Amino acid sequence: MRCALAATLTGTWAPVAADVSGRPLAVAQLRVARLIIERDRYRIVDHAAEVVDSGELQLDQAAFPCALDITGLHGPHAGKRMLAIIELDGDRLCVCYDLEQRERPASMRPKADQLLLSITYVRVAGLPVV
Repeated sequence: MRCALAATLTGTWAPVAADVSGRPLAVAQLRVARLIIERDRYRIVDHAAEVVDSGELQLDQAAFPCALDITGLHGPHAGKRMLAIIELDGDRLCVCYDLEQRERPASMRPKADQLLLSITYVRVAGLPVV
């Protein structure tokens, strides 16, 4: 699959599945209730409708799998850069990154020594980007 254009990612996304290195994680345990993407910016909204994290996104459309650099500007990830990969299939987005921030994952399947967080989102239709 070719990497999606940044405009395709723009919208409001709700988590529907998550795992840490292949072990399922209950979506209710995630801090994120909504992921809002506006081209090269993101915001994470929690279950109390508060923006708890925000920053910049940089998509590498030539990479395979599609590479996404996430740079936190506000919140717990301020000043940090996370190296992620994404898969986009219509209105379904999967974001995967190394929790130890050592390297970009080569695939959605972790190596034996990797601690990967993978969150699958679905696009929330009808919600404006706030």
